[in-house]
Amino acid sequence: MQLDPLNTLARAANAATPASTSGSASSSVASGSSAPTVSVTDFMQLLSTEMSNQDPLQPMDPTQTMTQLAQFTTLQQATAQAQSQSLATGNSFLGAQVTVANGNGLAPTTGTVTGIDASNVASGGALQLVISGASQEYPLSSVTLVQYPTPASTTSSGSTSTSTSSSTPAPTTGTGQ
Repeated sequence: MQLDPLNTLARAANAATPASTSGSASSSVASGSSAPTVSVTDFMQLLSTEMSNQDPLQPMDPTQTMTQLAQFTTLQQATAQAQSQSLATGNSFLGAQVTVANGNGLAPTTGTVTGIDASNVASGGALQLVISGASQEYPLSSVTLVQYPTPASTTSSGSTSTSTSSSTPAPTTGTGQ
């Protein structure tokens, strides 16, 4: 039988928590997000609540406890990696021209990414892009097209002659020099 450790712990905590303090269990749900977020402290509190309310005649299996801890650690690492990837992607868009979808059927917005707002990323929120000429920030997930600027060609005579003269010395003639 497969167990969902967070739901199991949440049910145990809700069963053991008086109604007057049940508000704290739901406070860890991120606004605007469909999935609840559980901090390390919340997880450990739920785990200790589950262990303190277990049936002494049928104690919790230590293997199950270790499995739940391992699953939570894996989830934390995956979340951290996703946040890091989001920041790297956002940084790579700096200076690029992007097109972002607008909600409610409005025309898409196009502009150059001039900055990123990562203030919500640590709490599970989305990275926001600052786009020149736009009156609002847009989530990274709303990007529909990215156009990177083409690198400037180095056709100036100064850089061409410098690279030519420094590459190899001119051959000498056999006139006895």
